[in-house]
Amino acid sequence: MIDPIWRGEWAAVAGRFIISEDGRGGFRFALVASNGQTLAVGEGYPNKVACVNGIETVRRNAPEAAIDDQTRTQTGA
Repeated sequence: MIDPIWRGEWAAVAGRFIISEDGRGGFRFALVASNGQTLAVGEGYPNKVACVNGIETVRRNAPEAAIDDQTRTQTGA
């Protein structure tokens, strides 16, 4: 089966962003699908405002982001 990302169904994946403290005084976000699977994790941010800005950057850029596959394997194998 071909991965849904390769079929252009990425935008159809419903999910939510979860903000958490990272234990060192910083903040992180995770993009979690409706089935509970973690799809992406953001870097550590020094404060919550910067973390929310990181989420907004993902929201703005992800629909237009190209896939740069630098592996040697083919998809759908």
